[in-house]
Amino acid sequence: MWGDYMDFKQIEAFVNVAKYKSFSKAADAIYLSQPTISAHIASLEQELGITLFDRNGKDIRLTHGGSLFLEYAINLINIRNTAITNLADYNNKIAGKLTIASSTAPCRFILPKLVTVFKSLYDDVTFDIKEQSTKDVVDMIIGGESEIGIVGEILKDSRLKYLKISDDNLVLVSNKKNLPEELELEDIFNECFILREKGSATRRTFEDALEAQGFPPSKLKIFAEVSSLEAVLQFVKNGTGVSVVSELACEDYIKSGLIRKHIVKGLNISREIFAVIHTKRTLSPASKAFYKNITGTDN
Repeated sequence: MWGDYMDFKQIEAFVNVAKYKSFSKAADAIYLSQPTISAHIASLEQELGITLFDRNGKDIRLTHGGSLFLEYAINLINIRNTAITNLADYNNKIAGKLTIASSTAPCRFILPKLVTVFKSLYDDVTFDIKEQSTKDVVDMIIGGESEIGIVGEILKDSRLKYLKISDDNLVLVSNKKNLPEELELEDIFNECFILREKGSATRRTFEDALEAQGFPPSKLKIFAEVSSLEAVLQFVKNGTGVSVVSELACEDYIKSGLIRKHIVKGLNISREIFAVIHTKRTLSPASKAFYKNITGTDN
């Protein structure tokens, strides 16, 4: 049975003695002293429990057991060398599939630009983009399903690190012709709201802003909760109600006249967009390059 301390130095010594049929020539080939080679072979024979070489003066021949072990020894050396070569390529080559989890607004209106810039630099990288709620993005980072997340809110956890990469404003939108362009904060509580689900960073940011102004979110008339930004915009476009959404997300709708943007006096909601990573995991080369590209830092 193999001992606990067999190492590659012993195996290399054995392979070279078998190759050169000489302890002194093997020592010269791998730049060790002959006593060191002899010690490696002796230790290996003790650990394997077999005699590897028959020694008759300067005549060195493999035993039957030594011949059997030689094939395994050569395979072990080859596997080690292949592993070292492949890992060197892995460390130096920016390639492969990169999974990024992102909350809705950044995923649709910030991430495409970031990916396009990165793709122009590293053409061998492909992407698997996961659009999730902020909470689900964080869960994916913690669970190891994604190395990098893009979110519009910090959910505090000692295992996570956040770095700001952009800004975003939240705006009130509607498709109501009789709704003034400027509203008092109190007036919005007369409107029916279409809001994202409770795990949404946009909704949480909006509700936190109301509370900061002394208005409990429970006063809102919530007509519908939906799980996608597109659904929110479609409801608003059809006049079902009003909503608060990312200005980036509704920019095209506003420009095309499908919905209207309103100013709510005393309610200026601006949020930051963050890249999030796990503090205790080493990023793959592709993830590390992407993270540095969007944050300007390695860590």
